[in-house]
Amino acid sequence: MSLFDIKDYTLPPFEFIDWPKTKKAVGIFIQTMKINRERMGLTVYPQLTSECLLVVKNDPIREKEQQGLPLSEHEKEYLKTEACFTHAFTAIMHPYRPEITERRRRVFFYRYFYGLSVVAVSERINYQKNIIIDDSKMAMLQFALALDLLFYR
Repeated sequence: MSLFDIKDYTLPPFEFIDWPKTKKAVGIFIQTMKINRERMGLTVYPQLTSECLLVVKNDPIREKEQQGLPLSEHEKEYLKTEACFTHAFTAIMHPYRPEITERRRRVFFYRYFYGLSVVAVSERINYQKNIIIDDSKMAMLQFALALDLLFYR
């Protein structure tokens, strides 16, 4: 037995993915996350730094949980979706080039949180459309795989 089994972490080829089902599942997750954030009085969009890293901030719900205070069902659901989002968003990664990681995360956020078109994202971040399409697919694949929301053909 090897110390690190690469098969557990290898991404499947794009052609094996059922994209409509995967996008629908990720969309349901994002919608649920936005609803839970709004119920807690937060913006529906998580804060990111200019390098597309998640902003670590004091979270009153998390502090309440750490103090052992009882949580409402909405607060529990919020904590669950926030933890899932953090896990999946940080899975959008390029192994060697941090600038590609940043670009993929930015593309994912613009495309799937803000709902911008490929053309709009291309103009906003000054990259060719084919790169935006490839980054969209790779980011969706990595995000969905991290949440076990990836569907195969």
